[in-house]
Amino acid sequence: MIATGALPAAAGPIAWNAILRAAPADQFFTDAPLAVFPVSWQDTGSGVFALAAATLTLGLGPLHNEPARRTVAYSLLAGAAALAVDVYLY
Repeated sequence: MIATGALPAAAGPIAWNAILRAAPADQFFTDAPLAVFPVSWQDTGSGVFALAAATLTLGLGPLHNEPARRTVAYSLLAGAAALAVDVYLY
């Protein structure tokens, strides 16, 4: 299940960044002026795409018989991890 959550957590941001690179969207790459959490719209989009991809992958995959609350909780973890990686490491 970890691999099923990690794959969309990586694929979501890759897809979002491909969209931003295809469209001239340079203003999305401007970081917020917060030293502790310098998030940008690009980082936020990466988290949202990872959340959506993880929800679909986990909901249709290993968690299809589990309650939606559990699927969403695991998907939020994948989205938050993708956001944090994008903010601090990318």
